[in-house]
Amino acid sequence: MKKICSIQNTKIKDLIKIYQQKNYMNIFFVEGIKEFEMAIKGDFLPKRIFICEKIFHKYNMIEPFYSITFIISMKIFKKLAYRENSGGIIALFKEKKYVNQLKNIKISNKNSSLILILDGVEKPGNIGAMLRIADAANIHMIILCNMKTYVYNSNIIRCSLGSIFTRNIFMEKIESIMYWLQKNKIKIIATGFDKHKKAINLYHTQFPHNIAIVFGSESKGVSNIWLKKANKIITIPMFGNIDSLNVSNAMSIIIYEILRQRNYDI
Repeated sequence: MKKICSIQNTKIKDLIKIYQQKNYMNIFFVEGIKEFEMAIKGDFLPKRIFICEKIFHKYNMIEPFYSITFIISMKIFKKLAYRENSGGIIALFKEKKYVNQLKNIKISNKNSSLILILDGVEKPGNIGAMLRIADAANIHMIILCNMKTYVYNSNIIRCSLGSIFTRNIFMEKIESIMYWLQKNKIKIIATGFDKHKKAINLYHTQFPHNIAIVFGSESKGVSNIWLKKANKIITIPMFGNIDSLNVSNAMSIIIYEILRQRNYDI
């Protein structure tokens, strides 16, 4: 391990560039012990690791990577760190390719598949929270389309607690996703508002075995093409003056109702 004492060091300048510019050299920024551990668990490759001696204590975690690890001062770390309580570690990782990989995946009709599709969800915090829920529910696959946000955004990584690194994630165009769903005989369940004329109350819905649940953007909801092709459109009943929930909260309610139906007789 080598020490870096100046913020003007070229490696620190590169780190700042990567933090400020998405997709810079196909490298992304990870901050925090839990997030670092999840990236390693997901077989992501670290390029450089920066630790603050006064904060960081889990040296066994980075032992295989000492040759690419740099020790930085508290002053430099505070300038670089996005948040407090990150455990004194910042690392750069190589991106993985999520695009055009779905065509290689086949689904067995013998199992009950539950697939999550995020259609144009914009806020990194919501995407991260939804990935965290997907991990908790052990959702088999996550497909992203109409992405408006860099997939390795720091807020996505943080809010997902690093589960973005360990889930089965694909990024595709809507037409490709629909072709793949049809080929694998997977039913499409779109989420909608109460006002949609075809919407069915969540608690009046029986869910098939192989399904893909589509959640849309915070402002516009699910794209019309999904609503037209959906086998069912479901909605969560609302009893107050507001007609919708935060998209991650809505996902929690819907996903766990599906799991309840699958695990218990109703």
